[in-house]
Amino acid sequence: MTDIFSEVDQNVREERLASLWVRWRPFVYGSIAVLIGSVAINEFLIKPQAEAARVARSAELEAAVKALEDGQYEEAEAAFKAIVAKESKLSPLAAHYLAQVQLEGRGDAAAAAETLAAIGGTEGGPYERLALLKAAYFRADTLTLPELEATLGTLATEDTAMGALSRELIAAKAYASGDIARARTEYNRLKFDAAAPAGVVQRAEIALAAIPVAADETAPAAPTETPAEETPETGQ
Repeated sequence: MTDIFSEVDQNVREERLASLWVRWRPFVYGSIAVLIGSVAINEFLIKPQAEAARVARSAELEAAVKALEDGQYEEAEAAFKAIVAKESKLSPLAAHYLAQVQLEGRGDAAAAAETLAAIGGTEGGPYERLALLKAAYFRADTLTLPELEATLGTLATEDTAMGALSRELIAAKAYASGDIARARTEYNRLKFDAAAPAGVVQRAEIALAAIPVAADETAPAAPTETPAEETPETGQ
């Protein structure tokens, strides 16, 4: 008897599953079709288009670099500006070339600094961080020491090559501003900075040899002798 009931229950479950499958089958098939279609679109449409766009952008950059190397500054500047305006992955690199064109071709350091400052930042990648450092170099003569430090921000505190270059710029600005003690302090730190490139260390040593020693770095002067008190003469 129990076998009969079990068989009936089994038939009921199978019929219920069959009815559920009939009801939801179109949605399952539809989901599978959407998934297959998405994969096909990505593989055969989106990826080829993205690759073609990447190749086209690379070709544009190569053509602009070739114009720069040939001294065709106007053509190179227009081409680099177009690449920068597209805000692609190549835009930061194109901005460095654009600044080079503006500096070499037109002698416009202010325009070059503005181009680099527009993409520069400590939160970006290597090109953005290098752009910030270059912009600070171009503007160093027109900025005060506090303004220069504010421009460089956290870049000057990093234990990296660019951080060392930033600190070297601050040291040079301190010396130019007449803050000899600060300049010598910064150069002394650079001299023993493990992250500083060899050229920075050499320039720091040369600067320390050339910059006069500040008063607070000199040996303390010998104390002056106070004259001995005269003993009053006693009459004999």
